[in-house]
Parts: sequence; C-alpha cells; structure tokens
Amino acid sequence: MRFWRSVMSRRSVVVAALLGLALAGCQPNAGPPSAGPALAAAAVSTPSSAEFAAIIQTAVEDRNGVAMDLPPAPRLPEGKATAAYRAKRERDLPVVTESKARFKSFGFWYTSFSTTVTVESTESSGTEATVRFKELTEQHQASAASGPSNVPESYSLPQIATFKASAQGWQLDSITPVGNNFGLPMSVVPH
Repeated sequence: MRFWRSVMSRRSVVVAALLGLALAGCQPNAGPPSAGPALAAAAVSTPSSAEFAAIIQTAVEDRNGVAMDLPPAPRLPEGKATAAYRAKRERDLPVVTESKARFKSFGFWYTSFSTTVTVESTESSGTEATVRFKELTEQHQASAASGPSNVPESYSLPQIATFKASAQGWQLDSITPVGNNFGLPMSVVPH
C-alpha cells in the first residue's frame, strides 16, 4: 500500500508540474514593463531656457496676432501644447473677437505687433516645469480718423508658463499673467 501511495504521490507531483508548464504557456508574455505615459514622460529630458522661450514666444505671438485686424495663422504646432492649453485658447477666441469688434466700433484697430519674451527662471520637477517670463510687446494701431500710427503702444507683462512632459516631448499647458490683472492687453484673457 505504501508503494502505491508513493507512486500516486509522485504521479500527482509530475501531473501538477506538467499541468503548470502547460498553463504557463497559455499566459501572455509579461515582457518588459510597459512604457506608459509616466515612464515615457520621465525619459524626456528637460529643455533649456532657450527651448522653453522659443515655445513661449511662438504661443504669445499666436495669442497677440488674434487681436490684429487681419490675424496671421497660428504657428505653434499642436504637439507643442496640451489639449487643456488648446481648449483654453478656443474659449478665449470669442472674448478677444468681441473686444476687437468693440475697439473697431470706436474707429481703432491693431495693424502689427512685435513681441520679445525673456525667461526669468525655470523650475522642473520630473514631468512638470514652470517658467517665469516677461513679455514685452509693442503694438501699432490705426484709426478711421488718421490712419496708421507711427507711435506704438507697449506693455510689459510678467507671466508664468507651465509645461508637461509627454511621449512627444514637453508641451505648453498654460500661460497665466502674474499679479494685478487690471489693464491687461486685449489678447490676454485671464483664468
């Protein structure tokens, strides 16, 4: 009897081992860890201040161009901005369009502008970065009464840009004015 128990016990172990091997072959290969958004974003190196400044410069010029009588086409590629940034820009467009129409109803409109962005500081923590910068913009306007003006009006506005890392690289997530929002230029819509 002991002999059969020993044989049966060995058979059970062999059958269990074979069954385990057979079932292991049915499981999908685990492979290396997946490169989900967090892992992919962590692999993206942080841009230099100049690289951040170039993205911000383009975004600010796109924003300021909307205030002109004949706005130029936007130049910031979609892959350089998050969906949240693009959605806010879409919400801002009707507000700027309304302000521009009101300005034109008084006989004035913007004909051109030039913008300089100066990065003051950058902070990065893994997949997010904050860039403090100052925008200096000069705008030329025209009036129905006297035509184009040779004297530009200008403003200097401190702002904060936030970026998020993604598999495509760093994307602009927001641009927010710093401090008192009284007297913001027409192209800047707070919140």
